Amino acid sequence: MRLVLEFDGFYGQDSYEYLRYTEALKDYYLNGTDPGDYFWPVMYPLISSLFSLVIDAKWVLVLISFGSFLGIIGLIPKIIGELYPAKKSAAIINLYVLISFCFSPYFFRSSLIGMSDMLACFFAVCSLYTLLKYIKFFQLKWAVLFVALGVAAVMTRYACVVLILPMGCYFFYLLLVGRRWLSIGTATVITCLVLMPHFLIRGGGSFNFLNHSWLVNWNLMNFFSNSFATHDGFQEHSFSNLIYVLSPFCHPGYLLIGAGLLIFSKFKLKNGAPWYLVAGVFLYLLFLAGVEMQNMRFFVIVFPFCVLLFYPAFVRGSNKLPRTLFSAGVVVAILLQTFYFTHSFSKFYKRQVFEKSVAKKIIEMNVEGSIYAFSLDVALINRGVTNEFKNLWSTKYDKFEMGSHVLFNAESSLKQWKGRAPILNWNKLVAEYQLTLVMDFGEGWKLYKIE
Repeated sequence: MRLVLEFDGFYGQDSYEYLRYTEALKDYYLNGTDPGDYFWPVMYPLISSLFSLVIDAKWVLVLISFGSFLGIIGLIPKIIGELYPAKKSAAIINLYVLISFCFSPYFFRSSLIGMSDMLACFFAVCSLYTLLKYIKFFQLKWAVLFVALGVAAVMTRYACVVLILPMGCYFFYLLLVGRRWLSIGTATVITCLVLMPHFLIRGGGSFNFLNHSWLVNWNLMNFFSNSFATHDGFQEHSFSNLIYVLSPFCHPGYLLIGAGLLIFSKFKLKNGAPWYLVAGVFLYLLFLAGVEMQNMRFFVIVFPFCVLLFYPAFVRGSNKLPRTLFSAGVVVAILLQTFYFTHSFSKFYKRQVFEKSVAKKIIEMNVEGSIYAFSLDVALINRGVTNEFKNLWSTKYDKFEMGSHVLFNAESSLKQWKGRAPILNWNKLVAEYQLTLVMDFGEGWKLYKIE
């Protein structure tokens, strides 16, 4: 993708923040410059910063995501073999992995983006695999690996704690019942070691994530809501959160065949998926149902676990359906998911092309002075624009600097940001200043000079 389409894997403000802090940590290693604070878990930029000492950071972040994707599809067949030994068939497993992961539009797309989701997912899948190995052999090495990988997952994406919690509870139950004091002591030490970078880097802000709106505003009433007014503006969706959280099971962006697999599903306690796997998926989706926003990205972490739950249904379907019908269904699913991936990825690609175009024009025009903006500002900074940016979202300004510029999309912002800083700042500019159009970049984005 990078070589053919020149898509560098950066989309959305989070990915640019990961890049920024990766480079800040690298600069700290080489020059001792304080990297500053950083809100998100540190594991992803920490690992990428170490690799960036030998490879360009913009490559490293995406390579980690894609490498994690490859690691996941390599582990899933092994996990299926451990979970369902009676249904172990290499041909069926490989076909299921091919359809579910390689041709999953959103999951595969995530492997091409410089975000932490795929690495967190990899750590979570690895933790499940090592737990299964520990239950089978009760060896210290598997206990150490489970703890290290589970904590690493949480330190990559905080939300992983909900998914991994049931596995962790069962693991420590086994340790206590078996009186495995050496394993308990070793697990405690490993936990502290994996957590150490977080506390060293974040310092006094190590627990700031507990004030995140996801936790503070989590509410059962959000289960039945489809519209939310938050610090991210007003957002309205087609379905309530309770319907939305079913996406990893049946949304065409994740698992197109999921709805069909429900027909062949049998929910049973014996010879089925272990309770801690089911509980982890249930708790994670329940947690997302109470969050006051919807984003398909949030299902990347839990998706492999949902796929694991559906494997027996896939085997049952392959056995009960006529061979011709089953084969035709597989081909149609692959073709439809390929089409859906092309459609969904094109949005990311077009956005990046647009960002590059805006950055290039601003640089070529040699725009002087600071630029008031939001949404696009982080992307433009990372794409070479050297002007000072003043964020219209984070600050409500009493006055604006004469001779400076404002980059704004009034068309798309009015509904989402009504009554909030971006629109309040824009209304003040329109009412109290003369705005001279400098450049219309298209898609509603315009650069004005403040006079």
